[in-house]
Amino acid sequence: MKEFDYRFDAGPLGSADELAGEWSEGNCRRAVQLYLFSMRGEFLEPDRVLCPEVYNRTGIFVIDVDGKFDFECLSSGDVIFAERLKDGRGAKVNCRRDTFASNDEYVISLHTAVWTGQKSQEIWHATAIERSSCYWSAQRFLEFYRPVAAKRLLSALS
Repeated sequence: MKEFDYRFDAGPLGSADELAGEWSEGNCRRAVQLYLFSMRGEFLEPDRVLCPEVYNRTGIFVIDVDGKFDFECLSSGDVIFAERLKDGRGAKVNCRRDTFASNDEYVISLHTAVWTGQKSQEIWHATAIERSSCYWSAQRFLEFYRPVAAKRLLSALS
């Protein structure tokens, strides 16, 4: 998987050619777009991978916000939506639903990551904590994020 520097405002790209081309920065939404393109050969348009659209309309929930989150329910390529628990220095942050004025604001704040299911590299994402794209173990992910939902996006393309 391509490594790149994290930049908050470097979201999904507008075409498969751009995504396959030369670039060096991205955010968690671009990481999702890149993973699905690289591993599954499917290009998701920016509006299909940006929140709140991706959360509200793209794909199907494998685990919804009202369900108990269980990594065992996930398949490779499923997208995890998570609240941030800590910043890069390890300081606690409160990004729970009740801290936002609207549900859309909350959903836009959620971090996205891709479940790979590979031992000790279960999560692929781009995060300000590492300042880059990276693979993390599920255990490390849970130190910084609280998963709240997961979706299978590619089912929306069929």
